[in-house]
Amino acid sequence: MALHGEEQRRLTEIERQLAEENPRLAQRLSELRPMRVPSVVFAMIGALCSVIAGLFIMVAGAQVQTAFLIIFGAVLTCGVPTAILWRTWLYRLR
Repeated sequence: MALHGEEQRRLTEIERQLAEENPRLAQRLSELRPMRVPSVVFAMIGALCSVIAGLFIMVAGAQVQTAFLIIFGAVLTCGVPTAILWRTWLYRLR
């Protein structure tokens, strides 16, 4: 969407004032990339699938009384979604 001449001039002036007042913030905002919606959607779907698969594995481990499957299911239920969401959050901060 193109800005009119006056709007563009005002925006340029605001950017210049921001750079003068707080150069660190101005640099960080210039480097800020918006997070793509598909990556967020894929991260949430991956985390949800991991939780569901982990719960099924924990239930199966409880039924056959295997400690390995229960622990593996717990890690899959808690650890993998946490890692996915943490990585997505860090990507967003860059």
